[in-house]
Amino acid sequence: MDELGDIIQEFLVESHENLDQLDRDLVALEQDPGSREMLSSIFRTIHTIKGTSGFLAFHRLETLTHAGESLLSRLRDGAQNLNPQSADALLAMVDTVRRLLSSIEENGNEGDVDVDPVIAQVAACIEDPAAPRPGPAKAAEAPAAPAAGSAPAPAPAADEPAGAGTATPAAGAAEAVAAAAPAEPATSVAKVLAKAAPAEPAHPEETSVHAKRSIADSSIRVDVDLLDSLMRLVGELVLTRNQIVRGVNEISDPALARTAQRLNLITSELQESVMKTRMQPIEHIWSKLPRVVRDLSGSLGKQVKLAMEGKETELDRSLLEAVKDPLTHLVRNAVDHGVETPEERVANGKPAQGTLTLRAYHEGGHVIVEITDDGAGIDVERVAQTALERGVVSRDQLARMDSREVIALVFQPGFSTAKKVTNVSGRGVGMDVVKTNIEQIGGTVDVDSTLGSGTTWRLTIPLTLAIIQALTVECGDERYAIQQVGVDELVFVDGQSGQTIEHVSGAPVYRLRGKLLPLVRLDETLGLPVRNSDRDVYIAVLQADGRRFGLVVDRVLNTEEIVVKPLSGRMKDVGVYAGSTIVGDGKVALILDIAALARRAHLAAEAVERAQIDLPGTRAQDSRIERLLIAGIGERRVAIPLDMVTRLEEFPVERIERVGSREVVQYRDHILPVVRLASLLGCYDVEEGETVPAVVYTERGRSVALVVQQIVDIVEDHIEARSDLDDDGLTGSAVIQQRVTELLDVRRAILAADPRFYTEMPETMVGA
Repeated sequence: MDELGDIIQEFLVESHENLDQLDRDLVALEQDPGSREMLSSIFRTIHTIKGTSGFLAFHRLETLTHAGESLLSRLRDGAQNLNPQSADALLAMVDTVRRLLSSIEENGNEGDVDVDPVIAQVAACIEDPAAPRPGPAKAAEAPAAPAAGSAPAPAPAADEPAGAGTATPAAGAAEAVAAAAPAEPATSVAKVLAKAAPAEPAHPEETSVHAKRSIADSSIRVDVDLLDSLMRLVGELVLTRNQIVRGVNEISDPALARTAQRLNLITSELQESVMKTRMQPIEHIWSKLPRVVRDLSGSLGKQVKLAMEGKETELDRSLLEAVKDPLTHLVRNAVDHGVETPEERVANGKPAQGTLTLRAYHEGGHVIVEITDDGAGIDVERVAQTALERGVVSRDQLARMDSREVIALVFQPGFSTAKKVTNVSGRGVGMDVVKTNIEQIGGTVDVDSTLGSGTTWRLTIPLTLAIIQALTVECGDERYAIQQVGVDELVFVDGQSGQTIEHVSGAPVYRLRGKLLPLVRLDETLGLPVRNSDRDVYIAVLQADGRRFGLVVDRVLNTEEIVVKPLSGRMKDVGVYAGSTIVGDGKVALILDIAALARRAHLAAEAVERAQIDLPGTRAQDSRIERLLIAGIGERRVAIPLDMVTRLEEFPVERIERVGSREVVQYRDHILPVVRLASLLGCYDVEEGETVPAVVYTERGRSVALVVQQIVDIVEDHIEARSDLDDDGLTGSAVIQQRVTELLDVRRAILAADPRFYTEMPETMVGA
């Protein structure tokens, strides 16, 4: 009895895998209806399920798959062509098979799942008058449907499981008649099909029994819990290895050192091998998405083509499970919100069919998964307006945010720009959950969008959570670990050479190669005793959550492989720890959450931006260093002081309107005056694209937009040569990055956009 139970369990596992493959193949078949190879593959899959279900006496499952096999046989043999009705019927059959398997798994039998409606739907497709029919001679050979209780079907061929006979076109027609008869029970349909189907030679693709058997013999199924247990044991071995290696180094015994080195090598190879057993291609979670896209786009009246790149990219299976739901949500969101209807796309000069691309690849010890659509893109102004209406941000906060930060507001809880609530979107539950789930596994979510062109959602996921490379640091008397993939570089602040941590608006910063790096002091963050000196400390330059910042620690110890141990609920509430580990000397070290520290670093970065000044004394050290934004206008380069730049934006050309003789644009609930620097400087031959970049300057609640042709660079450079030869709108020129660059008279440009800009300013500010 136990043996039979194992057989059924194996059948269920294989059948579920086959159904996933069927979903993919049937959707792909719609794109290429004449593919004999695809039809044969689908036929073989149904044939396998039908044969095994007959052997295990699951009669309804056998009858249902036999009906589908009959329709597939006609499609494969060219007796009729695939149409949307046939595709829907076959997918309905797959769904019903899945329900039968679920019932078998839960109850040990087929339960009360009704298969008759689906069989009738398949039969109707076989009888479809629009489909080509076989010749009259073949049709005449179809025997009449026998009454219930007629003789059993002929025995199957020796190499074919019981009940797995291949249906001919004639048998398909007989099944259609039998399925359409209301008084005929489902079981008699199978008898009709089996009796009506004479033995016919198997197709070459159906006779590869030996090849399949050899593939099956080369692999075994292993329980996931066993793999997890094996991974934990390897993790403990890695920790023990670290302790032995450290102890041997202290003893300085050559023979023992060689043994430890051998142990190190074997442990690393074993760890790599065990990790490979847990790695699975991302195709496993992508397999259901073609069906999701097909069904959802059909219900929304849209045409969406799904493309997949890098489906062989591998991830730890535990991470695959964690990524599955966020990925599915992003795909559904892209179809619902991103891709326009065919009418809208054609009106905007796009193909009627939209494209949704899934792309996966390895980068820097992570797996990057991108979901890209060529749809409408995200309207930054609409996001900003919704954020204000829902109280997600204040107007002052919004004024200090650039376009990328505004788009990131879609990850806030309760945020939604949907105009109506549907079963797909609009309830404000989704993007924040996506972000939370990805961050829980040590990953990040980013979004890039261009209005009118499309959106890319980018997931950055670690390869595995079990064993990672880490940098061990010390702060006070405690040790902490930082994931190595998040560390860009290490800097020692040497007090003897005059280096020190400085402060801007009370926020600690470090001038790294001429740029201000916001800092987070680990001792202050964790409530440890704070050292008084800002010299002779280490700065770990980290990258996370789209931000670059420095973490100030007392000492940097070493890098080593660590085993991640989960934290208790109390420790998770602290919010800066991602786990714990045991380091080489046997002590416990907490693993720092880089993303949480990055959010704290953002406060320091905001203080630096608001200050808009260089640190005290830097002008005295070198008065020729200037921070400039370089813009391109035709062939000319124009420099704008960076402290006169509040934000960089891109406005669609059609959004720029005229009021009298001046141009304006609607911007965050305001009418923003616009001046085109090309016109101001006499460059009238500049061609425009669909959007124009603009420099927005805000002061005391008033803003103007300076439209340029392109943003070239932001530089902090020595002004080697300067000329005071000016022109209308310029204060002179200078050599910047080995090129003559014109210096914009920003005040003149602002007044050209808004003559009353400084009217309400104090006298001291007007003269500035």
